Amino acid sequence: MASKKRESVISTFATMRVLNVLRHWVTKHCQDFDMDKELKDNVNDLLEEMLGDPTLLPVEYKAANVVSLALNKADTSLAESEEMLQKILTPPTMISDDSLESLAALDIAEQMTYIDHKIFSAINSSVGRELLGQAWMKPEKSCKAQHVLLASRLVVSEIIRRQTINERVACIEKWAAIADICRCINNFNGVLQVCAAFVNSSIYRLKKTWDKLPKQTRQMIDKLQSLVSADGRCDPPCIPYLGIYLTDLSFIEEGTPNVTENGLVNFSKMRMIAHVIQEIKTFQQTPYKIEFQRRVADYLLDSSRLIDDDQTFKFSLEMEPRNIRVSIPTSGMM
Repeated sequence: MASKKRESVISTFATMRVLNVLRHWVTKHCQDFDMDKELKDNVNDLLEEMLGDPTLLPVEYKAANVVSLALNKADTSLAESEEMLQKILTPPTMISDDSLESLAALDIAEQMTYIDHKIFSAINSSVGRELLGQAWMKPEKSCKAQHVLLASRLVVSEIIRRQTINERVACIEKWAAIADICRCINNFNGVLQVCAAFVNSSIYRLKKTWDKLPKQTRQMIDKLQSLVSADGRCDPPCIPYLGIYLTDLSFIEEGTPNVTENGLVNFSKMRMIAHVIQEIKTFQQTPYKIEFQRRVADYLLDSSRLIDDDQTFKFSLEMEPRNIRVSIPTSGMM
């Protein structure tokens, strides 16, 4: 009798250990199940079998039910998050009536931050699938990076669309102010988007325009350029420049072996990778207290405002032909 009771206790203990592991897996790494249907089906089958077992103790039944509910809830949550992101990033069906002049710099900077954080939070850091093994360089992962390129193209298009030097100067000043607000609210990705536009060949070569830019604005742009070239990490809420972390991960993955000289798993390397991913995850989980403004988002996402690179360079040459000697507008743009 004592032997059977002991076996029962051991069995219950083992079952609870398995269920605790599953609960942690489902709640902390739910993307594993979203990306692997076979894995999810197998876990669901196991849980259904356990819940249908009449010999299951109440405590075991309760634990299995919690895991089952968490698994289905995680699936719904991921679907809702993806649907919300797609809804936010949907371009307007009609051309927006708003313009750079009609919108406040603060509103534009805040909506850039809102959109950037939604995209940043959607990066699958909890399992590292989009971060490890340089998966972020694969074509199917380029959609998030594409948003950075489109945002920079908007800045370039707005500047190049201005016909006079004074108009272009005013446009650069406005975008510099927007980038500086992004800096103040720790959106380093937003700062990068604007600064990338300033060093675009079509904008960078406009010597007359840059020469007429106020000294204070040029100094601000210098500082912003230095900021995105340095370590843009700080306390959350924050949208870091992801390139910093991708560089760190590449350095760790390429420079450190997976296995030690003794043939053991290199846990030191795994800890370094985990530290980087955990830092990203911390920023992802700390949201901004910014309300979504559809009209401002429509302006930012309106693809009809974008001019392609060939056209922008053509317009740039028309504004300031090549016979004008090009100099470096600011020391920080090297």
